[in-house]
Amino acid sequence: MTAKYSTGQDPAKRWESDRQHVLSEWSTKPFIGIRHRHETVEHRLVIEYFHGVGVDIHHEVRSQDSEKFPDDWAAAETIEVREYGARHDLRPEARWLK
Repeated sequence: MTAKYSTGQDPAKRWESDRQHVLSEWSTKPFIGIRHRHETVEHRLVIEYFHGVGVDIHHEVRSQDSEKFPDDWAAAETIEVREYGARHDLRPEARWLK
């Protein structure tokens, strides 16, 4: 399907150098137990583009409330995409988010 008319503007951006982009941010309360159900975990999805190499996708988490997560952003889950394939790594913290 093609557009009825063109505005002459392409909303897409082309990345031709290394770049980091925060795609999304949100927070959850993943615990249901009485002791931890008030604890908030912040999440963000970060895309890292390495020109000529590939892309890394990070699900990062942090929490000021919970001892189960670090206070600063740290990857709980990472997907590395390269020319030869992709690799998916889960950190131990990811078990609390499933």
